[in-house]
Amino acid sequence: MKQNTKQNSSLSRTFSYAADFYLKRLGIILIFSLPFIFAFLIPVLVPAPTYTALGGVFLRTGSIPEISLTDIVITAVAYALAVFVIADTIVNINIVIRSKRTLTAITSEVVSAMGRYAGRIFAIYTIILLLLFAVQVLTYETPLKTWIYPLFGFALSYLLFFVPPAVVIDNADLGKAIATSVRMALKSPAYILIWAFTAFFSLSIVTLLSDLVFLNPYSGYFVLLVNSLVLLPFLTILQTQMYMEKYPLAR
Repeated sequence: MKQNTKQNSSLSRTFSYAADFYLKRLGIILIFSLPFIFAFLIPVLVPAPTYTALGGVFLRTGSIPEISLTDIVITAVAYALAVFVIADTIVNINIVIRSKRTLTAITSEVVSAMGRYAGRIFAIYTIILLLLFAVQVLTYETPLKTWIYPLFGFALSYLLFFVPPAVVIDNADLGKAIATSVRMALKSPAYILIWAFTAFFSLSIVTLLSDLVFLNPYSGYFVLLVNSLVLLPFLTILQTQMYMEKYPLAR
């Protein structure tokens, strides 16, 4: 009972910190979040069978055999560029959080390290995408796809959830960031599950409202815009605030 009360208090404090930080620094957060829009638009602009859903851009795996080798290469490069832009944007937001929660200035040394941080996060996101793609291909047109792929994707995302804040907040290398993320994920599952529920619920509400106001394909692009400038930045802040809860002095 005491443990549940402590955890509920921690979750409440985390949401409060995230909302307060987001509202007080809305201007700089919006500026830093603009690259999210370009990152999501890059795959849309290449000759690939993509589609928008819940504020994201996804590749139709079943259509890959129908596109040429040149288009596959272009698509791969476009997705790599989009992932790096996302990684760099997440780093920028986390740098601001780091300066606030640890009461340290954004020094030139920290700024110069942004490239290293983005590279590490880009590497882990690329590994995740390649593993998910491999499972999709291996289970394509088999009954296993309906449950193996979702379970594998959830487990992978769950265990590596805290890698981005571990990289930026603690300047952890990729191996240490993965180990830290797995350890925290197993120790504090409530954080990740609440974050996932918040993300799904928020995106669902925005998607529902968009479908009522806009026609396709404009509704999908509106959700993508709201996701890029509002939801994803807040969720990034919330994710890092959850990670920072491991430091008593940062509470």
